[in-house]
Amino acid sequence: MTYLRKYRERKYLMRIMLSINLLIVASMLASLLSAYMYSKKISLDSQQEANEKVLSQINYNISYMNETVKNFAISLYYDNDMAHLLFSREPDRFEDTLRINKLNKTIAYNSFIHSIVFYNSKRDTYFTSGDDAISNPKSNLLDITKSFLAGTKSLYKMQLMPIAYMPNTERPDNAQEIFSLYMYDSLEAYNKTDSALIINIKPEWLFQKLELMNARSDDPSNRIFILDQNKEIYSPVAPADEGLAELKDEIYRRINASNHEVSQFTYTLDGRKQIVNYMANASTNWIIVNIEPYTGALASIVQLKKVFITVAAISFGLALLASLFVSNKLYTPVSVLLKQTERMPGVGIGRPQGKDEFSYVTDIYDRLVEKLASEQSRQAGNENIICSYHLRKLVTDSTTIAPDELKSYRERGYLKTDLEWPFVLGVLKVDDYKKLKATRGLDLKLLQFAISNIVQEVVSEVLPVDAVDLREEHFVLLFDIGQPDEETYERISASMRKAQTIVNDLYHITFTVALSDIVPAYGELTYYYERTLDYLQYRMNVGANAVITPQIVREKQDNHDAQIPPELERKLIEGIKSSRQEQVHLELDRIRGVISGMSSDAVIQSVVHLGIIIKQTIREINQNKVSPLTLDLRSIDGLVFEKETLDEIFEAFVQILDAIFVDHKAVVENKVQVIVDTIKDVIQANYANANLSLQEISDLLKMSPAYVGRIFKKYETVSVADYINEVRLQNAVVLLEKNNWQVNEISEKVGFSSQSYFFKLFKKRYGTTPKDYRIKKSMGL
Repeated sequence: MTYLRKYRERKYLMRIMLSINLLIVASMLASLLSAYMYSKKISLDSQQEANEKVLSQINYNISYMNETVKNFAISLYYDNDMAHLLFSREPDRFEDTLRINKLNKTIAYNSFIHSIVFYNSKRDTYFTSGDDAISNPKSNLLDITKSFLAGTKSLYKMQLMPIAYMPNTERPDNAQEIFSLYMYDSLEAYNKTDSALIINIKPEWLFQKLELMNARSDDPSNRIFILDQNKEIYSPVAPADEGLAELKDEIYRRINASNHEVSQFTYTLDGRKQIVNYMANASTNWIIVNIEPYTGALASIVQLKKVFITVAAISFGLALLASLFVSNKLYTPVSVLLKQTERMPGVGIGRPQGKDEFSYVTDIYDRLVEKLASEQSRQAGNENIICSYHLRKLVTDSTTIAPDELKSYRERGYLKTDLEWPFVLGVLKVDDYKKLKATRGLDLKLLQFAISNIVQEVVSEVLPVDAVDLREEHFVLLFDIGQPDEETYERISASMRKAQTIVNDLYHITFTVALSDIVPAYGELTYYYERTLDYLQYRMNVGANAVITPQIVREKQDNHDAQIPPELERKLIEGIKSSRQEQVHLELDRIRGVISGMSSDAVIQSVVHLGIIIKQTIREINQNKVSPLTLDLRSIDGLVFEKETLDEIFEAFVQILDAIFVDHKAVVENKVQVIVDTIKDVIQANYANANLSLQEISDLLKMSPAYVGRIFKKYETVSVADYINEVRLQNAVVLLEKNNWQVNEISEKVGFSSQSYFFKLFKKRYGTTPKDYRIKKSMGL
């Protein structure tokens, strides 16, 4: 029991055994199943080929018999001697007897002929010869023949038709069968005025072949039968339609669906699966059908299936023994590993339930790694704190750093750059830092750390660089430029622009970098750091996501302009007062171009001055307005402190001034709308006045007719005259529906001086005359 318990604990060993067995069994089953399916297919194909050969032989015999009988019928039908029996109008007993005797001799020489019938439609007489069943009064064969000619049964010309008859009607159990072929002159359906030749054929030779084929198997469900033109079943061993009605329908359905004259399919008959082969005979429209049990056809395959199952069971047992041996060999290293882990300090001897060996070893390894990482993290954290302290001290108080101390920074890995040589300092600041700081869920420290790593990785491809986090809105970059040359700043700028692109693609965030002049010695680092912070202020001039070099700063500092040109101020004020939006935008662009070339201090002064000019101009506009502009002028004062670049400041100026133009446009539109509404009110109140016109309305409003007509049509899309007529017609309709006044009275009451003009407009508007309109409304139409 102890050994069994330990064996169950070896879950990984059990997993190996199970995997090996599953692979072996799956591969073996797949192979055996493929072999079984392929053998089954070959057996079915072979069976189909054999059945089709049998059906082809029977089909050939039927076609041969049909052609033989057809040829015999044609020769007999067109025989001059026999024509007398078919077409003579007057009876001639002597000639008729001679021809009947000749016919008897013909039948005697042809063993397959049962009997022959000549029907003379001119005399309505039947001449018979051959088997006594055709002339015996107790036989119903001649009656069946007459019923075909009378049209009570389907008749197929020049095709053998199976017919069942009784030689003696007093013994109905003794039924027999023949094949009959009918020949007559009509090309289509039989006409009762036509004479006909009927040849009856003995079926014994064909049925003998069917009986021989059916005798191949002792199973009664294995049989061959024929479906004739009328879908009737003929078989020498099975009663007609016995359990085969649905199968017969399925055969015809498949023939109609696929148009295949030869095919094989499986079918369940009386609860047993059968293989059905059929072949259509084109000359007689018969279908030869062969049915045999599915199990009988695949008996050898069933035996093969048993062999496969036996082989699979034996193979599985052998695989189980082999996997036990192999898995124990494979498990040896795992056993050694478990014994070694048990000797580790702090590790228990037992294992938690539900875990395999490797999960147990992995847990031990994870605990050891976690413990080691915790110790290393503690030591690294202390080291990072010391490193950050020394680098911040180097930037903010470089004069106190001795050469030996700087050397120790490089030896301890704090610095990658050699500050004993000239170098360049950069100050990097994230754009829109205040907005980002207000964003919930955004870790700015982590973001700056990511940007610092990206910048160092990109720049280090060109030259060594160090990043110093000053725990402010920016951090410092130290570029080891080696020997300075003319392309020094170009190399640094190119690498910084590449880093800007990467950061923007990853985080959709931009940053600006200001580069210092070349620092001659590390002792002056703090001084150049302060100057570079001043350089960073020129971000307002050049915009966000920029690289500010000392050359850009000197160009701005060398520009001694410190104020906006008075001419530009005057044109801006004129544009604001006259509401010329395009002129205001143009002058703002010109002013921005002037301000962007100034020094940083002059930029701030000029922006503040521009804000004052805009506020004074808006106040002057409001003093002369009945409805003053509703603008918050205090928002202009905070633009310098809220916005970081001139682009943002001037975009705000444009939005403020555009609000003025929108307000002015709204006032104009309101004024025009008041005039249009007044015109409508005048028309509604005076439409009954026949003299009401555009001139009278204009005189009433004390405006020119041209102005009144233009603004009314612009806002209402119809002229004043058309609107007057529309109001008159609407009121005329009301009067027609609610009063019994005459139409000419209504025309005058709504302001039409001409009755014909009223009729014309009314019919154009409503598609009918006023009288007809009133009649239709009274009738509810």
